[in-house]
Amino acid sequence: MAITPLLKVDNLSIGFDNDDGLVRVVEDVSFTLERGQTLSLVGESGCGKSLTAFALLQLLPPFGKILSGSVCLQGENLASMDEAQLQKIRGNRISMIFQEPMSALNPVFPVGVQVAEALILHKGMAKKAALKEAVGMLEKVGIPDPASRAVNYPHQLSGGMRQRVMIAIALACEPEILIADEPTTALDVTIQAQILDLMHDLQENLGTAILFISHDFGVVSRMADDIAVMYAGRVIEQGSSSDILLNPQHPYTQALLQTTPRIDASLDRLPAIAGRVPGPRRRPPGCCFAPRCSVAVDCCSKQRPERLALSKSHIAACHVLDSSKQEVSHAHG
Repeated sequence: MAITPLLKVDNLSIGFDNDDGLVRVVEDVSFTLERGQTLSLVGESGCGKSLTAFALLQLLPPFGKILSGSVCLQGENLASMDEAQLQKIRGNRISMIFQEPMSALNPVFPVGVQVAEALILHKGMAKKAALKEAVGMLEKVGIPDPASRAVNYPHQLSGGMRQRVMIAIALACEPEILIADEPTTALDVTIQAQILDLMHDLQENLGTAILFISHDFGVVSRMADDIAVMYAGRVIEQGSSSDILLNPQHPYTQALLQTTPRIDASLDRLPAIAGRVPGPRRRPPGCCFAPRCSVAVDCCSKQRPERLALSKSHIAACHVLDSSKQEVSHAHG
């Protein structure tokens, strides 16, 4: 009997509906997430990583909608739930750490009250008990003198502390899944390392599954068990952390890894990927990366590549890989 995964996203497509008509922005994204596992969505800004995460909890902007596919939490399709059903899941079974805590935290309430709110709403705790628990959560995420900090407002805290408060809110109800959207982008390297260690420790203690969104392979290499690389709204390579980091096959993944700083490299300047991610209305008919790709062949600009299984755990969508695999099979035929 097959075990139902904790989260299963199947062929998820997202569109924006505006005055110019409907445009597809995310296409056919699929992945699974198990307890205690970290899956990282990686790619440049504009690739659709955050939008995919928002769609899981139906937090898309008013003009955005799920066009097709399913998002199943232990077999229940979140994409077909109404707002009342989703309210019971958001912040309770699935929590999210947003990219910018200053805009995600409410400026007019002390941070302790904001942590307590989740406990009152989802756990039915009395206000006094919830505030006491909130102080305990602030202590758990490494905030010094948590009782004093609990009565502070967000603007009275440093960026690192605000991010810790966001993590405390997200973990207050011990969620099964934590979505972390670029949680360390605005922090200096020392605080960044502390936040990543904190998330890892909490995951080990609670068994939480993490969907970790980032553009930085340096950060991802510390966190991820599995990696899905997104480009122009599609997953173009997916596999275990070692598959992607040690044996990248798609030219975009290879180019991204080359732009990541390395301690053992003696380059004066990091290489950059020429060009930029095409917007949803400017995507070419073939492979969206073809205009920026150094190994593109004729069919790349005309036909969308299909996903190709490179091993049990590793897939990539690339015409060049497909043709080389066919050449190998003909040679052995």
